[in-house]
Amino acid sequence: MITHTQLEYLVAVDRHGSFSAAAARCYVTQPTLSMQIQKLEAELGVTLFDRGRKPVAATPIGKAVIDRAYRTLREFRGIVELVNEQRETVSGELRVGIIPTLGSYLLPRFIPDLLTSYPLVRMTIQERLTGDIVEGLRRDLLDVGIAATPLEEKGIRETPLFREPFYALVSAGHRLADKKRLSTEDLAPDEMILLDSGHCLREQVSRICMGTLNQDDHQSVRLRFVGGSLEGLIRIVESGYGVTLLPELAAMTLAKGSREMLHSLEAPVPAREVSLITHGEGVKTRLLEILKQSILKGLPAGLKAIDSGHTMHIIGAGKA
Repeated sequence: MITHTQLEYLVAVDRHGSFSAAAARCYVTQPTLSMQIQKLEAELGVTLFDRGRKPVAATPIGKAVIDRAYRTLREFRGIVELVNEQRETVSGELRVGIIPTLGSYLLPRFIPDLLTSYPLVRMTIQERLTGDIVEGLRRDLLDVGIAATPLEEKGIRETPLFREPFYALVSAGHRLADKKRLSTEDLAPDEMILLDSGHCLREQVSRICMGTLNQDDHQSVRLRFVGGSLEGLIRIVESGYGVTLLPELAAMTLAKGSREMLHSLEAPVPAREVSLITHGEGVKTRLLEILKQSILKGLPAGLKAIDSGHTMHIIGAGKA
């Protein structure tokens, strides 16, 4: 008979890639953990891990079993959370992943009020790239992500929150510096300052400034990548070189002198959709609703929240 403990040990090995590290995190000896995994393999009649690899890797059938184990453990916790949500006092932990181009600008707008209003709620917040957030959700290392969407990831639910327009930040003396409102056609790709590969914002900005080019033009385009934070891009433009696009929340934090370098974009104004993303159903629903409402409450006036009647969508409810 498969036990809850065996499933806990199974996912611990998957997370840490090592029987010894998994045992340490589960506060048991390595022989104890290994014996339980072996019993599980004997019960199922399959080998779940390739022990000859470093780090230890799941076999193909092992990966399928581990994916189901994550879902099963999540359902177990959901029972306790269901009871907790019937109580008047709101408590519990929420593990949140947020993309770096949002973290510094969105978190201060709602975290203080949320923690003050709900003193028994604990939060762990990690800045991660979108791909890492999705992986964290699937491996049950995170409860929710805050990211730009749509992602079109199987099994990932997206609950849109708001649309965030882009502004152009133009260096002093640039050919566009005296133009009050810019069109996307004004933005020459070889003048753009973008984030490193892996940031979803880089891909969004690339599409905006390259959208009017044909396929042959794409081959000769030169994009310059700087650092991994919006602050790095801002400093480069402030120093007198190039152009970058900033989401509105980041643009609102600019110093007075730098705000004079901001330019609006012509309609239709490019914008990104920001959403809560989750994996699985019915887990921590009360805390997630509190998070959602706290974020919306903290938005600055003028930033367009997406209609609360907007349908939450999930891509491919099958195998995650």
